[in-house]
Amino acid sequence: MRTPTRAARGFTLLEVMIASAIGLIVLGAGLVAAMQMQRRSQFEEQTMQAQTTGRVVMELLSADLQRAGAGMGNAPIVFSDTRIQAPLQVWTEPDLSAADVTRPFPADPGFALPPAGHLEEFASDVLQMHWGDTRAMVTLANCPGGFVRNGAQDFCLVPNSSTRLQPTAAPSTPALAVNPNRNRACHVRVTNVDAASNVLTAEVGSGLETTTVAPCGIAGDPLWRVQNPGQESWRIMQAQSVAYRVNWASGTPTLEYLGPGAADWVVLSRHVERLKVRFGVMSHAPPIGFRWFPDPDPAVDLPEIDNCTIARCPIDQHPTDEAAPPADDAELRLRLWQRVREAEVTLVVRTPRPDRDAFDPDEPIELDKEGFPIDGFKRRTYTFRVMLRNFAAGGMQPPLVGE
Repeated sequence: MRTPTRAARGFTLLEVMIASAIGLIVLGAGLVAAMQMQRRSQFEEQTMQAQTTGRVVMELLSADLQRAGAGMGNAPIVFSDTRIQAPLQVWTEPDLSAADVTRPFPADPGFALPPAGHLEEFASDVLQMHWGDTRAMVTLANCPGGFVRNGAQDFCLVPNSSTRLQPTAAPSTPALAVNPNRNRACHVRVTNVDAASNVLTAEVGSGLETTTVAPCGIAGDPLWRVQNPGQESWRIMQAQSVAYRVNWASGTPTLEYLGPGAADWVVLSRHVERLKVRFGVMSHAPPIGFRWFPDPDPAVDLPEIDNCTIARCPIDQHPTDEAAPPADDAELRLRLWQRVREAEVTLVVRTPRPDRDAFDPDEPIELDKEGFPIDGFKRRTYTFRVMLRNFAAGGMQPPLVGE
């Protein structure tokens, strides 16, 4: 018998096992590489989604900041006997689950601050803006006696006035009585517009609260007298307001929005982790410029406007300014709000899901070079400034003195 040559024989068992092992190694390496590429692709997609969210929210906030003060400029709004507020208002990291008479929001059990731990420093500000809708606007006329009010609730209108302020579904229409020449806006509730008799009926106040004290609450107050009919006039326009907050009640940071006339907050985004705002306040004494509130620089050390006191935030006055210094802290803060000319908003936006392989859950959470916790989320910071076009300097700047 002839012995078969080696070329005619198959693979030995050892050769098959070695080849299989090498194939498994190559296949495993390929799978690991594919999984890493897929993981990175998904993470990059989430990062792009977070960037898109940041841009959309930035555009929405910028548009509302530009609307703030429309129709009234920087005049303070008298909502009731106990509430006077600027057209642009911020509350610093408040807990909206608890009632606070200084805020217009009732206690909300569905609100929560960030959880304790590495995220508790991510508390956000609450931003609210007010403006008047000129599409639903009427012009007031002098009643007998030279006032635009004829009694507690009746306002005199010019002939052929619009009836868009007439309430339809609700008992009343929230509105703002404004005069560009007066440093005051009065919130009213319009209950009837009688174009035939040129009379508008409105209760002065907001919601269940009323205004009974001067100047808005008194019909015969000099505020309502028009001394120069050809140069000034009162108007009533529908009130609009919006507010933004970040709510952690679901365990995920949720940017929520309270729209004009809405009773409930709605979800805008579940990726915005923090909202912080600060303001540039015009200086009236040389050198003219902005003071920023807050300003953590040790050389400046200015707090938020709502935390300012006369001792900590002295207001500057031009040598020609005849106005008396603020009588108390509340008046100081109101004057600072009136001098706001620019808003700076900072958003922290994170990816929808964390990368579990980017950190060890059994180890303490550390911070990266940007100060963010290393917890698997990728974060982006958006900081932008908006010049408040309706916060004009009229009535706030000292008169010019000729040389």
